[in-house]
Amino acid sequence: MNKRGAYFFVIDALIAASIIFVSLIIIFSTHSIVPESNTALRMVEDYADFLANTRVRQFEGTYTQSLVQNGNITNLDNTLLEQLTEFYYYNASGIRDTTQIMWNFTEELSKGAVVRQNSVLVYLNKSLIYNRTMTDMGKSNLLLSTKRISFKRINDTYVYGPITLEVRIWV
Repeated sequence: MNKRGAYFFVIDALIAASIIFVSLIIIFSTHSIVPESNTALRMVEDYADFLANTRVRQFEGTYTQSLVQNGNITNLDNTLLEQLTEFYYYNASGIRDTTQIMWNFTEELSKGAVVRQNSVLVYLNKSLIYNRTMTDMGKSNLLLSTKRISFKRINDTYVYGPITLEVRIWV
């Protein structure tokens, strides 16, 4: 009779262990579903990639064309980020004040790339060069940020950089 009770206890323990094991597998295999804003995540990366990969000659903005015509942009093979870095170099080294040029240039670049309802900040080396605020950043539901590093060859012997570009977009 003692053996019979021991068998029931062992079988009962095996059933309980298998229930616990299956429960743990179910709990750890389910993923919590977090809603992602894939289009917003792609937007900030796409904007930074747009600046880093698009050449000045490929961009057909009216303000950019006026900068080319009046001699502020001399190398059409620069990427848009390299051109911003060049403007920043002129401003930081005191050669000439290009603050307004950087603001207007970045404003034109962001018109088609960033949805008008979204706010955007653009920094070069932690210096604000463009700000379009539609809503307060502290009250936003989603804040996205990305960074890129840029160098610019000024002449045959001097390379300016690294310059850190930071783009923040929020809804």
